[in-house]
Amino acid sequence: MGLPFPVLSDPELAATTSYGLVHPKGGPFKDVPRPTTLLLNKGDRNILWMRAAENIRTRPTVDEVFEALRN
Repeated sequence: MGLPFPVLSDPELAATTSYGLVHPKGGPFKDVPRPTTLLLNKGDRNILWMRAAENIRTRPTVDEVFEALRN
């Protein structure tokens, strides 16, 4: 893909489940991941900021993410 950052693919919801981010029956007759945006420390990859939504259509605004980056 040529992106300057890693992207997680989790079709079996293994990582999603381990982080407690499953939205039970959020899809048609199945569990789906909750929409989640993470900012990680580049060195140790610790979570610096996280926004997990209850609604599958909810995402943080660009302004929220940039504000988190500034802090």
